[in-house]
Amino acid sequence: MMILLASALLTFAAAQDAPPLTETVQIAPQVEFQTPQERLTARLDALATADEAAARPLVDEILALWSHSGSDTVSLLMDRGYAAEAAGDNDIAARMYDHVTALAPDFAEGWLAAGRVATQLEDWTYAFETLNTALTLEPRRFDAYVTLGRVLENAQALNAALDAYEEALEIHPTYAPAVTAKARIDAARAGRAL
Repeated sequence: MMILLASALLTFAAAQDAPPLTETVQIAPQVEFQTPQERLTARLDALATADEAAARPLVDEILALWSHSGSDTVSLLMDRGYAAEAAGDNDIAARMYDHVTALAPDFAEGWLAAGRVATQLEDWTYAFETLNTALTLEPRRFDAYVTLGRVLENAQALNAALDAYEEALEIHPTYAPAVTAKARIDAARAGRAL
């Protein structure tokens, strides 16, 4: 016990004899913290002027931000819906996405997925409703504008479809599905004019 006490006293005395630390090291973050909404806005702003190569990582991050529901249940239902879509089982996918829209009515990704499957099932009215809901919740969804354009093309509303594709291109100027669809409508309109 005496040895332990003596050791503690020697350590304390040595600490008092040591020169005081005068420098404080501060580590500043390299990137300022952003909320997910701020990151999304920044990435979408960058996407509006990005070339095709620069757009790829931006789109990946944007889609990841949009897909985050904040709910494990909704994420599980979305995953099951995606798996059903990939397997070609659109009826199961539609059911999964219907559950998502009921559980999370403010989650645009769920409405977009429901609209995408409705177009595959050729349920044009429901597709139009769900895509409008998705765009009301998140008006910067370039992918929703393209899907909406397809629905409008199917309804032979070519001017409205062209408007939808142009909206997509304002947000993401190099989005291949929008570029292709716009060119197709422009070519069809030019053919009629002749």
